[in-house]
Amino acid sequence: MREEEYKAELNSIAEAVYDRIKRALQSDGFVTEPHLREVGGSYLEHRGKCLRPALLTFCSRAVAESECDSLPAAAAVEMFHTGTLMHDDVIDHDDFRRGRPTAHVRGRLLAEKELPAEVDAAEYGSVLAILGGDYVFGAALDMLLRTQCAPEVLRSISRRMAGKLNAELLSGEQLDVRLSLTPWSAVTEETIMQMMRGKTGALLAYCAETGVAIGEGRPPEESSIAGKMSDFAHLCGLAFQMKDDLLGIFGDESKFGKPIGSDIREGKRTVLMLRALQNASNADTKSLLAVLGKKEANQEEIENARAIVTRTGAEKAVADLSEAYVNQALAILEKNLPAGNPKAYLRQWALSMVARSV
Repeated sequence: MREEEYKAELNSIAEAVYDRIKRALQSDGFVTEPHLREVGGSYLEHRGKCLRPALLTFCSRAVAESECDSLPAAAAVEMFHTGTLMHDDVIDHDDFRRGRPTAHVRGRLLAEKELPAEVDAAEYGSVLAILGGDYVFGAALDMLLRTQCAPEVLRSISRRMAGKLNAELLSGEQLDVRLSLTPWSAVTEETIMQMMRGKTGALLAYCAETGVAIGEGRPPEESSIAGKMSDFAHLCGLAFQMKDDLLGIFGDESKFGKPIGSDIREGKRTVLMLRALQNASNADTKSLLAVLGKKEANQEEIENARAIVTRTGAEKAVADLSEAYVNQALAILEKNLPAGNPKAYLRQWALSMVARSV
């Protein structure tokens, strides 16, 4: 399959998903507080990559014996993902998302513009972003419940979103926070991988198994294919996160949408940085530890850290590891799904985990 054909299909899914989301939010009359509506919908004003809705849609089509409408579920996972981003940005103190101010920054700006001068605008913005994320989570579940499928399937995928998925994501996020407070000498690659499986892999796995469930017309826990595609998605999630960590240090800021080097200033615990520390000389280790977590690190210090990561071989090692995970995922795909366009789309989807600049 040509890449242009895949991108056209991905764009078609994204347009349908965001049209459904836009109409749902516009018709929602329950949230009457204007600041909450504005901040809660802020990340949904502009389309994301829609990788998760595409995964759900392709998995559904790959196993469906007849036409099925997975669009509400696809829109729901995009909304759910968006809610996690709003909370992540508060936790990580990020000021930009997709090249635009994050939710808590928008909330702060609203406070500075419309509230009394004595109000703590930053605190107001953080509170508003947390409430906005909660609002989007609820809207996501409401959207999921609009999926037209067998009652037992709808019951299962809804319970999984509200229960298993939510718990796995929160556990991954909490582990990420705990790792950020853990000395580098006590950080292990196994723990970082565990964090990535929860924070990144859980939602992708949910998308895959939900798509299969809708396509097959039976709950995911009753489907062997759903389990295999969940494994496929988890592997792709690991590859995606490792590529994301590489882009966070070596990417193009104008394309990536977030400040390059922010992971260094944050001292983010990644496999990339852990391997660099493990393989660095004593002098490079000292230099790297001095800048990791230094919020005011200048560009020269960031460039030096990047050079150390490359010099230690960590950049290449993590890129190779990311490729290896995708190849493992492709082997699962080849073995478990029938030939056809959906399978070809899933192959391109998996390859896009490592062949991306954003």
